[in-house]
Order: sequence, then structure tokens, then C-alpha cells
Amino acid sequence: MATTEPQARRDDGSPAVGRRDLLRGTAAMAGGVALDALLQPAAALAAPVIYNPFSGYPITDGWQEHLARGSAGGIDFAMPVGTDLPACGAGTISNIPNNGTGGHTVTIHHSDGYRSQYMHLSQFLLANGTSVPSGAVVGRSGGAAGAPGSGSSTGPHLHWHMIDPAGRRINPLTYVNPNPPLDLWKDDMKLIQSPGRGIALVGPGYFRQLRNDEEVHAAVALAGNPLVGNDRQFDLWRSIAYDGQVKAPS
Repeated sequence: MATTEPQARRDDGSPAVGRRDLLRGTAAMAGGVALDALLQPAAALAAPVIYNPFSGYPITDGWQEHLARGSAGGIDFAMPVGTDLPACGAGTISNIPNNGTGGHTVTIHHSDGYRSQYMHLSQFLLANGTSVPSGAVVGRSGGAAGAPGSGSSTGPHLHWHMIDPAGRRINPLTYVNPNPPLDLWKDDMKLIQSPGRGIALVGPGYFRQLRNDEEVHAAVALAGNPLVGNDRQFDLWRSIAYDGQVKAPS
């Protein structure tokens, strides 16, 4: 739908994994948190946990199409007017009524200065300053031509983009789906835990220390409860994971 909008890497340097297919199958786990965000490159460790709540809707206009017509960037998803819009990550809400050509816009302020914006809403649902968890409904979609809040939209849809701490728009689909993909239903992943090391997600040639409870809950939903051992065992399991093996020793 055409609109005009206002202006883990591993230690060896290889890219961390992502999984668009996994996200589609597990979008409801852990209150809407998917493991795409768990497996961001190391540089993004401080970034918020983000998932794609709109993977079930067709994309009618992509990032490059937006840029080609002079937009600052975005992704458009076709959906009926009044569709619930879940938060793509935890944060604090601010509403911008009649935000130029973007129409009614809700902003989710995530951790460390990241923001997500949904545009062309038909309805705001939460007051400014409301704190929301990932997956909470923050508004309802709109976009019908000429309807209140639609801005310059020519038909029902949702526009979504993210903004990084430097104020630059970033493509949310690239952000939540790093490449190359890894099919976790085929490539076994395990959680390991020890008293001094905490909890980590390990797989074939992959190791990622989990930093917060939200990450842990999402990982448990995928991989099951952690295999518990002492710190020496933890270090051994990590070494085996880096060597490309999967099975942790008992």
C-alpha cells in the first residue's frame, strides 16, 4: 500500500543466527518475545528485545520502495481497519495525533534509546507514559483513505519503522531477522547453567550468554529447561559448542 511518510556475532567474528520461520511458529511464546532478538550480533547486546508481531500479514510496500519515493523508510502491512497492534517490544508509549502524512502515530520507547513507530492508526488505546510489555496491544490499525488519523494513506494498512538512538530510521525486519538463518528445529540448541556463570544458549558452533529474565523465558520456551552443572562443566560445554558440537556432556 503506497504512502508517503514524513521525515551474536560469535567471538570468531562470524554472524549470529536469526530465524524468520521460527518466529512465525513461536510468536506467542514468552508473551510475544521471539529468539530473533536473543541472537543479535554482539554489538546489539544493549538493544531491546524485538519481535515481528505482523508476520502473518502481507507486505504491500517494502523498505526500498519507501526510500525510492522519498520516504525516510518503513514497512507496510496490509490489514483491515481496526486490527489490534501488539507492541513489538517492551517500552513506554507516546501518542502523536495527526502526525503529518503519517496520521495517528504511536511511538514505543524501548531501552537504550531505540523507538518503534506505528503509523496511520484509527485508534489510540493507551495514555502517554504507559509502560507496556512485549505483545501488549497499543492501538488499532487504520489507513482508509480520508479517514481520521490516516494521514496520506490510500488504503487500510499499518506502517512500521524503528529509530535507533542516533535518530536514524532502521528497517525493523532487518533488525529482528539477522542472517544467515538457522533452523532450530533441525539444529539442536540447549541451555546450560552454573552457579557462577549464569545461563547460556549453546548450539552447533554457537554460544550466547543470556542477560535478563525475558531472554531466559524465551529461550526456555524454545530449548527447554537448562542443563545444570558446576562452573567447570559450564566452561567445558561452552568449549564444545564453539567446536561445532551440539550434545553437552552429562
